Amino acid sequence: MTFKQPFCIGKCQVLPHEYSIQIGQEEKQSLQPKLVELLCYLAKQYPRIIPREELIEKVWAGNTYVGEKALTNAIWNLRQNLKGSDGDNEVIETIRKAGYRLLIIPVYENNPDLAPLLQQKTAINTVITSPLKKTKSKLLYLLFTVLIGLFIWQFFNKNEFVQPKITKITKSPGGETFVSPSPNGRFITYKWLTPDGKNNLFLHDRQQPETPAKQLTFDHATQGYSTWSHNGKFLYFSRNNKNQCNIIQLNIKTHQEKVIVSCPINSGYYYLDVSPDDKTLAYHGKESPAKETGIYFISLTDKNAKPRRFSCFKDCDYRERDFAFSPDGDYIAVTRRFSRFNENIFLVNLANKESSQLTFKEQDIVGLAWHPQGKKLVYGAQRADVRSGYILNVKDKTTYNLHLDGFSYPAFARNSGELFYQQRPENYYIARLSLNNTVASSPLPVIQSTYNHLYPHYSSVNNKIIYLSNESGHYELWSADVDGKKREQLTHLQRTIRYPRWSHDGTKVAFLSPLEDQNSDKIFILNTLNNKLSIVNSPYNVHNRPTWSLDDKAILASVTTDEYRDIHLFNINNNSNKRITFDGGRYGIMMSDSEMVYSKNSHGLWKTQLIAEVEKQSFSTTRILKTKMSNSYAWTYHQQGEEQELFFKENLAQFQQITQYNLIDKKHTPIVRVPLLTLSRDFAITTESKNNTLLFTRSRFPQVDIKMLEHPMLAK
Repeated sequence: MTFKQPFCIGKCQVLPHEYSIQIGQEEKQSLQPKLVELLCYLAKQYPRIIPREELIEKVWAGNTYVGEKALTNAIWNLRQNLKGSDGDNEVIETIRKAGYRLLIIPVYENNPDLAPLLQQKTAINTVITSPLKKTKSKLLYLLFTVLIGLFIWQFFNKNEFVQPKITKITKSPGGETFVSPSPNGRFITYKWLTPDGKNNLFLHDRQQPETPAKQLTFDHATQGYSTWSHNGKFLYFSRNNKNQCNIIQLNIKTHQEKVIVSCPINSGYYYLDVSPDDKTLAYHGKESPAKETGIYFISLTDKNAKPRRFSCFKDCDYRERDFAFSPDGDYIAVTRRFSRFNENIFLVNLANKESSQLTFKEQDIVGLAWHPQGKKLVYGAQRADVRSGYILNVKDKTTYNLHLDGFSYPAFARNSGELFYQQRPENYYIARLSLNNTVASSPLPVIQSTYNHLYPHYSSVNNKIIYLSNESGHYELWSADVDGKKREQLTHLQRTIRYPRWSHDGTKVAFLSPLEDQNSDKIFILNTLNNKLSIVNSPYNVHNRPTWSLDDKAILASVTTDEYRDIHLFNINNNSNKRITFDGGRYGIMMSDSEMVYSKNSHGLWKTQLIAEVEKQSFSTTRILKTKMSNSYAWTYHQQGEEQELFFKENLAQFQQITQYNLIDKKHTPIVRVPLLTLSRDFAITTESKNNTLLFTRSRFPQVDIKMLEHPMLAK
């Protein structure tokens, strides 16, 4: 359960992001995360009386044994901390044998759309929170009660407040993603990834909900994002069969396909949109001499038209990903990624390309869509792997949190105004697999909860693992014993951390994190002996997974510049750095003082000698493993005695597999096979030599469903 938007109750400002409150001009007070979650839930449900069982379910994940006592203590602590927020009046009321309710109206910041509603509710609140305890007249108390009842009855029966309504559209097992409704909202198309690995587009008729969805594509390629033409005749989508990628136009009635333009095979982004006049298709492409992918426009009326690049061409400090034409066709909303920690929405005038920033301090945008009236955008944002939905007022740039966990990739039916979205919860945990068993065993969870835990790395010196957890609202660094006990939070940066790595002597941890502006990331080092935090001196703004030299005097990490992406060696003592690969190196681990194994793509691993004055002309490399890994980072190197081994993840047709490769006898050994999508996309694997086990990030197969949202703030 995640609440992000600040709000006020009386004189008290509640800051969920910071887990703190501030009453008037007093100093901020930090609160325990559970206290803030409880207060946010009480505010969200105002003025309803909330049963104890519901609070335990929502805040303590249904753990009755812990929640019963914890809830009572939490209510007491909140009352103590909120004293003075509304004079001498009570803030949280206990309703005997019923539950609790908040007595002060929560006023959310940056939400002018709710102002009239808040004013009306304030009238109710004035009656509810009147100091009834100060009057001794039972008659007045009874009169107030009657007036309150009549006022509330009239208020809700006049439909002045309409609760949001969510309708489940699909419910098949697997992942139903990238919903695209027809203009009238009768049909929706979506990509369905089934548990057996099949991937195709389907068409669902909402007027015949009991009829199975109709399959539109029948191949082994990867189908991508789809979008309808405004006249409802065509569906556009991408198809990537690993050798060729094309943007396809599909005639809905005849099922005839037509290739519109080619798309980059290795892009990963296949967003599409059609201009309101159906004359222009916007898509992700890559045309020479551009080195990076970007947004391209192509005419749908000129048979001889060539793509023209819309995105920045060179010397860009960002990459554009998702996009959507405004309903009037004058603007396009685009998402710009400045770093892995910073992606925001910009509004671009199509006539002169002038742009203005609409959102701020977002990490990852997961879909955006224009309201048919053109005054609002709805978008999904992912922060520390928690997805939420937002309504954005384009004119004044204010946002409203929909409080829908898993909300992503919204899409409006342009004529009916109905809003569809996919709900995708992310759940990662750390699992262990023994290598001692002669009979194949299943991975067992080590650290698992309602929060996400990932990127484990083991230190044989400390016999501990470090990992990341988002239970504080951000991915922070934690440590634990190898069995998941004695957990301890090591950082409190309140911003996302990535890729932690122990030094060989077990005294330091290297990781990536953004700077305050979030436009760049840096390599941080935490000294676990004195909790001192330092930043590795680097002139670069984009780095990737760090590892250590064997003597712990240097950090290895790839950097990305306008000219190349390669691994650099950063000397911690003298603040120098040098480039050590010249062929697109992504991730490297030292095998000895002078030899490194590294990846440059997902097609295998290479090794190279680190000579004193390495230059491009003297650089040489040897391929030591030829295979198809799931990505460039899904592997680790392990050496014990004479044994030299590689462990890596493979994505096969029907399952995922962890494989062991012995560098001495060149033998491949499958270690474990698991269902598709259960080894995380941010997979990290580490060896625990003491017990001869593997520790790695695992995820539950995502149950992704398409839903429809009816919300009073989106009514046409």
